[in-house]
Amino acid sequence: MSERILYYGASGRGCIGTISANNVLDDVTVLPEGAFAPDWTLITALSNNRILYYAGASVRACIGSIDAENVLQDVVAFPETPEGPFGLGFREVATLRGDLVLFYADLNGHSWLVRIPDDNTPDTIRIYNPGEFAPDWKQITWLGGNRVLFCGAGGRGVVCTLDSNNLFHDGPVLPEGSFAPDWKQITAFGDGRILYYGASGRGVIGTVDGENDFDDWVSMPEGTFAPDWIQITSLRVPA
Repeated sequence: MSERILYYGASGRGCIGTISANNVLDDVTVLPEGAFAPDWTLITALSNNRILYYAGASVRACIGSIDAENVLQDVVAFPETPEGPFGLGFREVATLRGDLVLFYADLNGHSWLVRIPDDNTPDTIRIYNPGEFAPDWKQITWLGGNRVLFCGAGGRGVVCTLDSNNLFHDGPVLPEGSFAPDWKQITAFGDGRILYYGASGRGVIGTVDGENDFDDWVSMPEGTFAPDWIQITSLRVPA
């Protein structure tokens, strides 16, 4: 079964593509400049074909929808707010299990865990104090079950687990060099596959198994992707 992927560029252009079970990537719907607001910095999928958009500079946000024909619509807009889950310049946002969304900040701000149910009313589940996370994570993505991958500069990483009290526990630590240091976006799919994207337009489709062993399957050279994508996200919400 194919998985849908949303690609977003800073000019407000985008593309909805697919990845097949055989790791074949295809562009399905091309969205020209102006299709999106040009200032989104973080995008993640929610359940029931919803998408969360967040702008770090203006701290505004929007929840939109996508239908089976890849038609996008805005559902609810959140204005600029001085506090709350949309009120800080978050560095990363990642959907975890059950519509739990982690808004990650560095040492200068709190990180938030927020549930965004079908009625699109954000509900704060937990606030993490500055210092509870390492300050240099660049990418965060769900790996299935209760596992979350954090990747930082230098190609280091850690696989954490999220317990029933919404606390993160470090699992396998992956030292510098475990990942290529130039990955700009990392997104996981529901079957253990991971898409890595570099700013030069290169990429890798890899896997991770239940023992947290990572492997590269398919390498894609420079030019495989457009080099200007800011956000790339799987459109299937974690289960």
